[in-house]
Order: sequence, then structure tokens, then C-alpha cells
Amino acid sequence: MTTLVAIHGDITTQTTDAIVNAANNAMRGGGGVDGAIHRAGGPEILRECIARFPHGLATGAAGWTPAGALDARWIVHTAGPDYRAGQRDRALLESCYRRSLAVADEVGARSVAFPLISAGSYGWPQREAIVAAIDTIATTPTVVDEVRLVARDEETYREVSSTLAMATSVRILQGVRELHRRGYHRLRMHPGIAPSGMHWRIALWDAAEPDAKVWYTSGAGSEFADGVVDAMTPPTVVADLILRAIATLTSTADEPGYGAWLAGLLALVEPEHQLPVAYAEYFSPSAGWEIGWGSGVRYPVPPR
Repeated sequence: MTTLVAIHGDITTQTTDAIVNAANNAMRGGGGVDGAIHRAGGPEILRECIARFPHGLATGAAGWTPAGALDARWIVHTAGPDYRAGQRDRALLESCYRRSLAVADEVGARSVAFPLISAGSYGWPQREAIVAAIDTIATTPTVVDEVRLVARDEETYREVSSTLAMATSVRILQGVRELHRRGYHRLRMHPGIAPSGMHWRIALWDAAEPDAKVWYTSGAGSEFADGVVDAMTPPTVVADLILRAIATLTSTADEPGYGAWLAGLLALVEPEHQLPVAYAEYFSPSAGWEIGWGSGVRYPVPPR
């Protein structure tokens, strides 16, 4: 199974088999990460780019060159979308990660270091760029064993780390959705903020047997339902953990309304991993659940 970790450091000094370059379409070097990699790796990188990519590289595509003087063996170049120039289709950003991992597989790399593609001079909103990186890496089949998300500054590193940690909560919500898709329509949930204000937590239960519950708090890290759930855990695996923890659940396929409500909720949660809140200190759910604590964005309470 692939591991995904946050690293505070310099992309050019990573000792992974491959490093990913956030290149431009021309593939002739540039600013930011692109310029740093060309400077550290030496002129061989530019010569290889000219030879291998005479017409440049399309946005969302990826290709490789040797790594020149860098410690890595290969550079995987990918041209990210320029948000400031109007390239705001998230599918292009996701393609950069997906195609880069495919190229890493082609050359035989077992460890890869990524920068946050398009989050610098191309202006992609940082939170969304981080979530796109994490979720795309998590859902892309690959033989790479280790993926690093490298952040140059401390603030970005902290945000990448916290978003990775929060992914456990998102995967649990996705596991609930997966079970509703399988017909387990009586599975219910109630998420909120602990009285301390420090942790998000959620209760899951069988509506037909309300005492059959499983709990999670973000204070538990990746531990959930006698298993481990992190950013790389597929929702199908989380769903199986929930089924083992709530043995009374059966597939009834008789209450599709809750599943439709849940799908709408996840459509708001997933783009930036904004967790739903149904209760907290000094919080009223009368206007609906809040999507992202303190955001002011509300979503209707679930059907009964």
C-alpha cells in the first residue's frame, strides 16, 4: 500500500527515486519550483527537455527526463493549470498528479516527491490544491510505495499535515456514503465539535437498533473501529470496518432519501475537506448543519 507523508523541506534535495517538477507548457525552465530544479540539476535537464519535449507539454500531461545533478534518478515534469489565467478546471490539476504517478510507474520509481502543483505563482487556492493532491494520490492506482508532499515553508507544511490528518474524518464520511450505496439505508450519523472545541467527532448507529453505535474523535488520530483509517484508506475498506463494528446493520434498500441527502452533504464536504457540524457549544442546528466549523455555510438537517 502506498504511504503519503508531508515533508517540510526543499524539493530539489529529496532523495526519492523521482521528484516532480511543476513545469510550464514550454518546458524550457521557469520560476518557482521549475527554476529551482533546473538550477540545482544543471544544464542537462534543459537539454533533455528540449530533446524530449520539442513542442512543450500540455496542461495536465506529464513526462520524464533524467535528474541531472540531483540525488533523484528521474524528474517527472507536469504542466499545472494556471488559475490566474482562467484554467480553473480541477480535473486538470488532478490529471497532473495522476499522470505523474503513471509516469513514475513507467520508469520504475518506487518513491516520489511532489510539490504542491499550481499553488504558487499559478495562484490555485492553497486549501483546494492540497485536497486535490491528497485525494488524487489516494485514488490513483500505482506501484509507488512512498509519496511525499513537500512544502518549502512552515505554514504550508502545517496546512498539508493538518489536511492529511483530517482526511481520516472525510474517509469515515465517505465510508458511510459507500454503505448507503450498498443498500444499508438505516445507517445514521451525528457529527459535531467536542465541548473542548479541539476535536471533531461523529457517532454512527443503526436506526433500527440505536444502541448499536460506533464513535470516532479526531483526537484518536487514524484509529477507528478497531482499525486504521488514513488519507490512503479506500472508502470501501472504511465501510467494511463500520459493518464489523455495527453488527446489526442489514441491507434494506428501503430509505433512499437519506442517501440522497448524504450525497448532497458530501458534495459540499469533499472539495476542501470541510467537515459537517450538527452540534457544538453555542451552536444552533435550527438553520441546518454547518459545513466547515465557523464557515456559516449551512446544509439541511437529515430526513427522519
